[in-house]
Amino acid sequence: MLIDCHVHLNTYEENRQRTVNDALAELYAAMDANGVDHAVVLTSYKVNAQRPHVDEVIRAVNGDPRITIIEGLRWRDPEERTDLFNMEERIRSGLVKGIKLYPGYDRFAINDPSLESVFRIAAKHEVPVMIHCGDTYSKHAKVRQAHPLLVDDVAVDFPDVQFVICHLGNPWFQDAAEVLYKNDNVLADISGLTLGDFHYEFERYMVQRVRDMISYMGDPGKQLMYGTDWPLAGMRTYRKFFDGLELADEAKEGIAWRNAARLFKIDLDAAAAT
Repeated sequence: MLIDCHVHLNTYEENRQRTVNDALAELYAAMDANGVDHAVVLTSYKVNAQRPHVDEVIRAVNGDPRITIIEGLRWRDPEERTDLFNMEERIRSGLVKGIKLYPGYDRFAINDPSLESVFRIAAKHEVPVMIHCGDTYSKHAKVRQAHPLLVDDVAVDFPDVQFVICHLGNPWFQDAAEVLYKNDNVLADISGLTLGDFHYEFERYMVQRVRDMISYMGDPGKQLMYGTDWPLAGMRTYRKFFDGLELADEAKEGIAWRNAARLFKIDLDAAAAT
């Protein structure tokens, strides 16, 4: 069993046009080619021709049990700001299973006080909050606002919320490891550590950084989740990277699917039957 807990249906090539249905078809093909049983799709913090609205993604997925949808929060743009009432209704109805924050990109910090209402919704409905942490794809983003140490602030203030440090807080691996070690309500995914495919030397470097984190924080089988950041990172190269961590079987199983299945309340029997 393998769950990829971090994929997108966005189109990142500016000159390329594709529909959300085309993107979903490409995702299914990548999943089939790489032995991925279930994927967690994260929508964006903005909507345009390359980044579909969460409602478009919901319609395209059409309840497929192989897909879980996480709604990206649009917070600082007054013209596109997420309507929290509508978001809560999507969560209540089970159409989306969590919230994704894009600090730095959307010009707010992880511990911005205005997010309290968002965290209250997550606590009320027992859905996780995934947080972009660390390096940003955009040169216009403010990286300091996405520092993983700020996750400690919200983890302490909102102990009933499960938070996810995306991308291991890259490049602040040690800081992310401390937040994971300290807070039982924080997990992390290993997605987005490269663009495209890993090259040998960089892959070895990242393998050692993750191993260092594991040595510090304790039990990776309870704290980490497998994810790729597809299509920004290739699924095949990520399988190789994951195998290169050389984890014990129990820890590998936890990262590969158990933690994500529990966190997102994924019906594995339904997914397997598809």
